[in-house]
Amino acid sequence: MFAYDIYEPIDRKVEDTFPTIFTLHGIGADELDMPGILESIMDRFVIVSIRGSVQQGPGYSYYKPVLDGEPSEKTISYAANNVHEFVETILKQYPSIDRKKMYLFGFDQGGIVAMTEFAKNGGMYHGGVFLSTKLPSFLEEGPKNLLLKSKRIFIGHGTKDPVFPVTEGERTVKYFESLTNDVTYQTFDVVHNVTAEEAEIVLDWFTRVEVDNPAAKKENS
Repeated sequence: MFAYDIYEPIDRKVEDTFPTIFTLHGIGADELDMPGILESIMDRFVIVSIRGSVQQGPGYSYYKPVLDGEPSEKTISYAANNVHEFVETILKQYPSIDRKKMYLFGFDQGGIVAMTEFAKNGGMYHGGVFLSTKLPSFLEEGPKNLLLKSKRIFIGHGTKDPVFPVTEGERTVKYFESLTNDVTYQTFDVVHNVTAEEAEIVLDWFTRVEVDNPAAKKENS
């Protein structure tokens, strides 16, 4: 079980359910890193921030990075499977989560793990946001999940990213466009980070189809 923080709308009623975002941070960060991006929608979304289980400097990661090349499929899949088991556990503990409106949101290594979980079990999610990350090659080579056809995807990447070149963003777009017809891709004139501009665009993406008050959606309760 991962360490985590959960943020539920303060004025919720017992029967209310809300769209929910599971966040996965980058290498060397922790569960406090991602929620700040989402602060302005915490009155309408449940945010579950997952801390990686591997100590990485002053922070954490979801698996131990390698110096050269790409970690093995086994390494990444193991981390993704742990995230999946964590999500299943959290769903049993928090009735405020709307199971029909769950999102994965990953940055850097968190994006790699989130994409792997999404490619395998995306049928249970409404969409995914993957920023400044790299698509594992084994996903390109593996079977396509037909349950992803109607899922919403946002991919953001910095044009000056020295960690994952912008061509990695383009690879990710191509992969998800082969699975779903709802892919949004945007580049930013930044390095390996999330700017206020990108955060604002991500927030807009999250709220575009969630404009109704989720507390009023009693059919999902």
